[in-house]
Amino acid sequence: MGYVDKTLAGGEEVIHRANFNWTYSFFPMMWFALGAASLALIFYIQFAAGRPYESLKVAWWSAGVAGACGSLILINHLIILITTEIVVTTYRFVYKTGLISRNTQEVSLNKIEEITLHQSIWGRLLSYGKLVLRGTGVGVIELPDLDDPIHLRRIIENAKSALRADQRERRRINDDDDD
Repeated sequence: MGYVDKTLAGGEEVIHRANFNWTYSFFPMMWFALGAASLALIFYIQFAAGRPYESLKVAWWSAGVAGACGSLILINHLIILITTEIVVTTYRFVYKTGLISRNTQEVSLNKIEEITLHQSIWGRLLSYGKLVLRGTGVGVIELPDLDDPIHLRRIIENAKSALRADQRERRRINDDDDD
């Protein structure tokens, strides 16, 4: 159970959970693959070609450092992926990051004034982009590269419309009760 599920108010439901695009993980995976490839290459040179360890000592150390750096980059990235929640509920938008320390940015749907989309040519081709939400009293929430940001924007706008319609209906019912 994630942070958002633990903090839902009564009657509040999760409408949508946003996902990162695969391109967001491209470079961490590339660094890991380069580190692993260097270790595999040195392993092949030593054991398949029969080279002694002493002649490859510097290469082993270099490949080990490359493999460790690639692994650390990938582990850090996986922690970010696993611990980040981007959620639209019936009442609010939540962007939560962090494993040990937690950083949340939340804004009520009716307080969102502007949603800006930043999408490059590659983003349009590969269906990813960044959203920037500006709200009353919240400032700016900048989201990383998300999968299908236009769909997320539409979901936020539809949730805002549904919330406004629900509030109008409640006001109408309360006005009818007063009469």
